[in-house]
Amino acid sequence: MQNDTAAESGRDPAPSLEISVVIPTLDSATVVDAAIHSAPPGAEVVVVDGGSRDGTADAAARAGARVEIAERGRAVQMNAGARAARGDTLVFLHADCRLPEDAGEQVRQVLSRAGVAGGWFPQRIDGAGVLFRLGARGSNQRARLLGLPYGDQAIFVRREAFFAAGGFPEDPIMEDAGLARRLRRLGRLEPAGSAVVTGTGHWRRLGPVLTALLDYLTLAAWLTGVPPKWIAQVYLPLQQGARKGR
Repeated sequence: MQNDTAAESGRDPAPSLEISVVIPTLDSATVVDAAIHSAPPGAEVVVVDGGSRDGTADAAARAGARVEIAERGRAVQMNAGARAARGDTLVFLHADCRLPEDAGEQVRQVLSRAGVAGGWFPQRIDGAGVLFRLGARGSNQRARLLGLPYGDQAIFVRREAFFAAGGFPEDPIMEDAGLARRLRRLGRLEPAGSAVVTGTGHWRRLGPVLTALLDYLTLAAWLTGVPPKWIAQVYLPLQQGARKGR
């Protein structure tokens, strides 16, 4: 598949890569290296930074990623990364997550199934304790039962299907579920057989119990049609306040 920018400029396009891993970042210097190095061998890694002040872009470049700069906002950054990517398969990975060793094969297996538009990885939280295990189990059950994986479950999709669906809705929250809903109009979303490892930062700010409760209330509000910008006005201050109080 040709790179649109290269084609429009008249230059020879770079050779297409099968898998592109897109990582949105914001002040992620301490974790981005591990995320980049978890990409499948031979995959292109595109880090899209939203204005970090901690040297994230430099750290990503040293780790071998191609760095793009975009307006801050996870959905905006991931859409920009998808446009910049050259692969015919897109994997969206949060900066505090790590793909399993067999991620490339898992992605190929899932996308080879008839009627499948995309997929996701079951989540394993990188922390000890029963509450973290229960949190991951709840997230995986939600994704299976509702067909709504979240971004920390490393959603993957054929490039063609991603753009046919319209990409991520550029909302301040629930952009991952919004993409999943769009993709389900084109086909099924199925889980991979291996787990993505997710950092504990999201779960530790408010504690596992309050975090799970807030996440489920947020999902319920979104499913009943509350605009994401209204949900964000409640959800984001709670998360940011917890971060400052750490």
